Amino acid sequence: MIPFFKICIIGSGNVSYTFSNVLKNNGINPKYILIRNVDKIPEVESLFGVETVADYDIISDCDLIIVAVNDDSIKDVASNLKNFKGLVVHTSGTQFSSVLDCVDNYGVLYPLQTLTKGFDVDFKMVPLLINASSSDNLNKLKHLADLLSEFVIECSDEDRSYIHMSAVYVSNFVNVMLQIGNKLLANKGLDVSVLNPLVRETINKSFALGPENALTGPAKRGDVNTIDKHKFMLKDNVEEKQIYELLTNYIINKY
Repeated sequence: MIPFFKICIIGSGNVSYTFSNVLKNNGINPKYILIRNVDKIPEVESLFGVETVADYDIISDCDLIIVAVNDDSIKDVASNLKNFKGLVVHTSGTQFSSVLDCVDNYGVLYPLQTLTKGFDVDFKMVPLLINASSSDNLNKLKHLADLLSEFVIECSDEDRSYIHMSAVYVSNFVNVMLQIGNKLLANKGLDVSVLNPLVRETINKSFALGPENALTGPAKRGDVNTIDKHKFMLKDNVEEKQIYELLTNYIINKY
C-alpha cells in the first residue's frame, strides 16, 4: 500500500495528464485536479476523468500534492500551500526543490521523458528522478515512484539540472533536426518518410556502439566537396545553413 491516500495534481498540461493516467493505471485514483481557470473545469474534468477544482481549500485534506505546472508558476502555486501539512512535490527538471520550501514537506518527482497528451509512453521505462526535504519524505516518495517506474533515481537538485540540460540536446534538439530534414525534403516535394529508417538506425547504432563510434558523414571524413555542395544547396535557407555550418565545424574540430 502506498503511503498516500488522497493525491491532488495541480495543472492541466501534458505532465499533469500523464501522471493522472499513470496513477490510475496503477490502481491509484487521484482525488483532485486543481486548475486556476474556473471556466475550464468541465473541459479538464472530462479529459482527465478526475474531479477538477479551483479552490485550494478543497485540497487541504490531501496528503500528496503533485505540482505539474510550468517552471515560472511553481513558486506562485507553492505560496498557496503554506499551511499544507502533507508532501508537496514538483515535476520540473530545472527548478531546485527549495522553490517549495515555504511548505514543511517538499520534494521533486521528475519524469525524464517527453510527454504529450494522447500519446502514451511505457511509463515503467521512464526514469523518475526524485529527492525530498527529509529521509522520511524521500522514503514515501520512493515508495510511490517504485510503483510507477522501474527506473527510480535519487538525485540532487544540481545533478537533475545537468541531466535536464543534456536531455535538451538528445531530445529537443534532435526533434528540431528532424523538423529541418523534413522541411527541406517537403520543399522539394519529396517524401519525408524516406528518412525514417536512417533515423532509427542512427539511434540504434549510437546506443550499440556509442555516439563517437557511430558517427559517419561528410564532416567526419573531411569531405569538403560534399560540404560545399550542401552549403550551396542551402543558400536560400539562411537559418538552416547557419545550423549546418555550426554543426559541421563542430564535428571537423572535434574529429
